[in-house]
Amino acid sequence: MIAKPTADDYLQSVIAELGFENAQLAERAYQFNMRAAHQSALSSPELGQITAQLRSMPERYAHGRQDLLFYPAIPQELPLLIKPFASMLDKLYRSNVLYNRQYPDAPAEGGIESSQLYEKIEDLLRTRLVCKYLDGPRFVCEDLKQFCDRNGIQSKFRELSTAAGYYAWHFYLQVSVELMLDTKVVPKNVWVEIQVSTQLAEVLTILTHELYEARRSSGPGPKNNDWKWDASSHDFRSAYLGHGLHLIEGVIQNLKDDLLRQPLAKDDGSASLLAKSAPLSEKQSSTNPDSLKASSDDGKKA
Repeated sequence: MIAKPTADDYLQSVIAELGFENAQLAERAYQFNMRAAHQSALSSPELGQITAQLRSMPERYAHGRQDLLFYPAIPQELPLLIKPFASMLDKLYRSNVLYNRQYPDAPAEGGIESSQLYEKIEDLLRTRLVCKYLDGPRFVCEDLKQFCDRNGIQSKFRELSTAAGYYAWHFYLQVSVELMLDTKVVPKNVWVEIQVSTQLAEVLTILTHELYEARRSSGPGPKNNDWKWDASSHDFRSAYLGHGLHLIEGVIQNLKDDLLRQPLAKDDGSASLLAKSAPLSEKQSSTNPDSLKASSDDGKKA
């Protein structure tokens, strides 16, 4: 078996393959291209269409209760974050070497060549949406996929659920940008990642992100379940909190669905559906553009 290179050795070879003498020059070129891609993506018709679709989406969720889908509000724009240079290199190493059981051959699912990093790494540009209920992320991804299919926008999505207690859905769309490669301006299609999670999952993800990074960077390694029996360990508490919160969110969603289906009795003996019984102030805020705020993104991926 051929020994796998260390991260430092592999990253130096990647920098050489990109045609740079050192990491500083490679990082400068990467940042230049990603700033250009960032601006192009923000002004792209694809992202504009996606944002408009997101704004209309609450009308199709939970009988039109616009206050029940997104938190904190209906997104008016999608702020995009750029994947740092070091994080991009680390992803190349993990994909091509660390988690590649067929090394030195390409992994079964296909590796990421250095020359293809801009079009093959899916989260160089990313943002995050937070939904109030457990069924929200899937609803958002399926609605966006149908919209993209109708409008000729290249897209895909997948759900992520791990033993470490991470639960989310990730949606991807392609946008056209121009990059400077080998002293030439080259058109490329890059992916934009939209992470969609829930309120409770978001709280835990932000808190435990460093634990996730440490586990991921250590590689697959031998399977060790000791942490599952060590209630004092960070891994035990973060993982089972994640699973526990997922269960609680499922119960909350079921209650929400039941209440939306059942009529509520009024003092005068009449009945109305919860879906139509939101306070006037809530209805006004859900339709008043001045009250809408953009969804926030801390830029960290679990």
